[in-house]
Amino acid sequence: MSDLVVVKAKIKDVAKDSNVAGDLAEALDKKARDLITDAVKRAEDNGRKTVMAKDVPFFYVASGKATEMLVVRSKIKDVAKDCNVAGDFADALNKVLNFCVGKAVERAEGNSRKTVMAKDL
Repeated sequence: MSDLVVVKAKIKDVAKDSNVAGDLAEALDKKARDLITDAVKRAEDNGRKTVMAKDVPFFYVASGKATEMLVVRSKIKDVAKDCNVAGDFADALNKVLNFCVGKAVERAEGNSRKTVMAKDL
């Protein structure tokens, strides 16, 4: 995948003191694409052509502030296809992805590893 929805270089910043395996960026990109697709389906199911923050799965579960911007805003529209994208959508998606990376770090540490891998997502 050459056009990632996530910024590969920023993942290391979110992972802080952990090492980041090469497969993590692709796995996080797939997760982001799945979240966008689910959000688009939810918006369409609710009769809307605009995908919003409230459509992002797990948005309300992901507590705290996102430390880094992992999402490439311009790539979201490519994945959302025929939907309009509300201004708050990228921030909500970013919040969830930061939360996912944080949980992946916790899982790696729980397994006594310093390297976060795709399987930790």
